[in-house]
Amino acid sequence: MGEAMAVLAMDTATQVLAAAVRADGGREASVALQIPRGHSRLLHPALKGLLQASGVAPGDLREIIVGVGPGSYTGVRIGVAAAKAMAAALGIPVRPVSTLWMMAEAAAPGGRRPQPGSEAEATLVLPLLYARRQRAYGALYGKRGGVWRVVESEQVLPVAEWLARLRARLASAPAGAVKGAWTGVIVHDLAGPVEELLADGGGASRVWTLSDAAGRLGPSLLRLGERPEVPRLDGDALHALTPEYRLPVEAEVKLAERSLMTHGDG
Repeated sequence: MGEAMAVLAMDTATQVLAAAVRADGGREASVALQIPRGHSRLLHPALKGLLQASGVAPGDLREIIVGVGPGSYTGVRIGVAAAKAMAAALGIPVRPVSTLWMMAEAAAPGGRRPQPGSEAEATLVLPLLYARRQRAYGALYGKRGGVWRVVESEQVLPVAEWLARLRARLASAPAGAVKGAWTGVIVHDLAGPVEELLADGGGASRVWTLSDAAGRLGPSLLRLGERPEVPRLDGDALHALTPEYRLPVEAEVKLAERSLMTHGDG
């Protein structure tokens, strides 16, 4: 067998189980399954089917890319644990990528670095994942000429506050930097009353649901995971790979609330 060249990517942090593989020669295949709370039983069959359909054996893999959240407490753990176990068994590295960054890339893929003196498309992308109590995991990313930068770091804020920040950034973006103002895109996994907050789009020109972007998630994770700024963890460094929850689990929240009601804040 020749040198292993295939790359596998997976993310289970959201309602969508997303995976993709790039085989030798650059051939890509991906899968997106929208079955909430089914990731634990579907991930391994999905990966097995994806690899077999692509003609890739586990031993052909040279690295694994995994979405590390933020997102569902149980969901994030499933993907990260699977990636670590496969990497340890195969002796290959893992590259951790933010799930929110993956969502942003899925909403605004492509783009090339501008040539000197040329104009470049500029886009602000706000990915949002529901975090209970009218709040969302989010981050604000800017993309210009195919290059990403973090405008607002990952955190949990009220959805209304995220929309206000996007609106403010769009209003202050230097229109002279490109032909016209920056465009705004939101990609989200919100529902019910929280989703209604997106009625005006926060000034964004496009508002996508996670379902709209589902088919792009796996390929986006592949692209981001091979960027030079993404670390490669192998050997003992694999132990440092942990999910990014950024929010206490609901049981912890309720326990803290009961404690506060019983003992006060002192």
